[in-house]
Amino acid sequence: MNKKYAVLVVFVVLAGATFFFFKRSAQEELRPPFVTIGKHAFSVEVARTKEEQDRGLGKRDTLCRECGMLFVFPEKNVYRFWMKDMRFPIDILWIREGKIVHIEEEVDFKDQKRIYAPSEPADSVLEINAGLSRGLGIKVGQTVSVSLFSSSQNGF
Repeated sequence: MNKKYAVLVVFVVLAGATFFFFKRSAQEELRPPFVTIGKHAFSVEVARTKEEQDRGLGKRDTLCRECGMLFVFPEKNVYRFWMKDMRFPIDILWIREGKIVHIEEEVDFKDQKRIYAPSEPADSVLEINAGLSRGLGIKVGQTVSVSLFSSSQNGF
């Protein structure tokens, strides 16, 4: 009788641990990736492919206050941005190896021909709502932390 009881207890504990592990993994899969700069976290969409990067935030009407778009590039380079099909102003932050290297604030969405470029190479770019960089005290040199939970987004 004690042996059956011990086996049952072990089974219940293992089943509970397995359930907890898979439930936690599933919740993390559903969490959007986010970028943290100082005390401020932004829920981000990640633009990895050429098509996603070309489209960017174009043809959208708004971006939530705590949201952004993160562009991930395969190598460090001087990546240029323009406001094609944009409908609202943004701040553009160029990042290299987890540090902000250049910021363009209050980028005018109406000037769709101007090209914005960083002062030095970057490996990723974060677009957020215009004015947030200044309003939140975000500066060149600050550390940027990226948390990607989805298994399809690992490897940043």
